[in-house]
Amino acid sequence: MDSYCELKALPNPEIIQSAVVSALMQALHSLLPTYGGRIGLAFPAYGQQHTLGGIIRILGKKVDIDAFHSVLANHSVIRDYALLTPVRGIPEGISKHSCYSRKQPKGNSRYQRQKKRHLERGTWSEALEQAIHAQISKPLHLPHVGLKSSSNGQSFLLFIERHNKAKAVDGQFNSYGLALDKATVPEF
Repeated sequence: MDSYCELKALPNPEIIQSAVVSALMQALHSLLPTYGGRIGLAFPAYGQQHTLGGIIRILGKKVDIDAFHSVLANHSVIRDYALLTPVRGIPEGISKHSCYSRKQPKGNSRYQRQKKRHLERGTWSEALEQAIHAQISKPLHLPHVGLKSSSNGQSFLLFIERHNKAKAVDGQFNSYGLALDKATVPEF
């Protein structure tokens, strides 16, 4: 990674900032697969008021970021809801790196699979049932965005977890710009 640009959510009196960021993430999700996992996202204001904040930083190699910047500049959602900054070089001497990854809540299907496995083994008990139920019923307290699946039209929450790392880790990013294989992005 050597370059980046940023999307800064424009203030809108009719829409809260987290809804604007959700719309921007939905637009990015439709565009990122073209770049084959070479572009990652960072959220410089991650955690402010329990949200991702109003800035989405887009990072990658200069050739990819330049091409992506041109696509973003012509995208109607990006033009309507965000300020797109020029492409810049990543500053030298960065010592902080973060891994942004998707965190999926554990739901009822996980409970049913575990119950079935334990019943087959003969290890199912009331105490185990309560422990598993307590584990899966814990709500995730992570910043998230609301998205809509293009394949089935269902709405869902994309929870994003950040882990700070001492060293950079090269790797790929998914179609949300989040880490696969613990890939990191520089923090500055």
